[in-house]
Amino acid sequence: MKMIAIFLAALFSLLAGCLAVTTEPVAYSEDSESDLFDPETFERYSSIVVEAGTPEKPVDMRLWYTRPDELTADTPVMMVMHGGRRDADVYRDYWGAYANEYDVLIVAPEISDDDFPTGWGYQTGNWVTPDSSSVDETKGQRNPPEQSSFAALERAFDKLRDAFALEATEYDIWGHGSGAQFVTRMVMLYPQARIGTAVAANSGTYTFPDWTLPLRYGLKNTGVEEDDLKPSYAHHLVVMLGTADNDPSHRLLSKLDIAIAQGAHRLEKGKNFYAANKAKAEELGTEFNWELETVYGIGHSGQKMSVAGARYLLAGEKERALFPLDNESDRGESGEPREKNELLQGSGAEDDPFADMD
Repeated sequence: MKMIAIFLAALFSLLAGCLAVTTEPVAYSEDSESDLFDPETFERYSSIVVEAGTPEKPVDMRLWYTRPDELTADTPVMMVMHGGRRDADVYRDYWGAYANEYDVLIVAPEISDDDFPTGWGYQTGNWVTPDSSSVDETKGQRNPPEQSSFAALERAFDKLRDAFALEATEYDIWGHGSGAQFVTRMVMLYPQARIGTAVAANSGTYTFPDWTLPLRYGLKNTGVEEDDLKPSYAHHLVVMLGTADNDPSHRLLSKLDIAIAQGAHRLEKGKNFYAANKAKAEELGTEFNWELETVYGIGHSGQKMSVAGARYLLAGEKERALFPLDNESDRGESGEPREKNELLQGSGAEDDPFADMD
């Protein structure tokens, strides 16, 4: 009994001590030594809205960003293009951790569906009107280049420089899926863009240097002539392909014959696109600064390809080329040369041309 009494006395003493401890929450303020609730911590991941349009086409573009702790006038800018879901904040988060690691301003512009509806507004840059067709060049018409989403991004870059007092004169740009479609067409249709290095990862369709096909697949109704491709080829464009993005039945791939003619799957399409433009540059006798970069074992994943993109663009790490850079892409599966107008052998009806949402 004596031992029980001693135990109970000790227990009551312990409980009394616990009750004496304050349960009030710790008060944090701007003067607190802890940076857990420092406003600047939250401001590192934020967004601003800038005017990026023209009087004829007003555009308010939201720029989702992550800035490094030390943001200076010399901080470089990395543009990250979202997928077809217009989920710029998600892609900003994919890249956000790299802001501090590499002292770079990560910016994910939101090309909103209100300002640039459908894939004609985003993936093809609002270069043509939304009533256009990729299989019927009589439909749709050209928009003024200054009303393109490419030009809007350029104006947004100027407003970004003003907002953060940056001295950057160019930016690198990366996109996956639909974002990659935007990037490749920006390089081909709007080469005056102030792009340093552009990386297009796992695009579902490409604009080939073929003037028998209208946009998306060719350049027939774009106003771009052969010589206009010379400054495009002078850009440093990296066609980045995941070796596991090789499913011809992927639910987001167009099933049109005209799309399948570019390649059975994204891996093959990207290889063919690169080879066709390399051959065109040789034909024009102009410099060709494009590269083909492969990422082993990755399929159609924007998040995983973001890691590869950051490794290439920010860390300067490359993998050896997987594909031989010859004219094999000009041949069909039988090894025989492709018909000159094989891409024209498409269906007359157009399914959803911009289903590649990621």
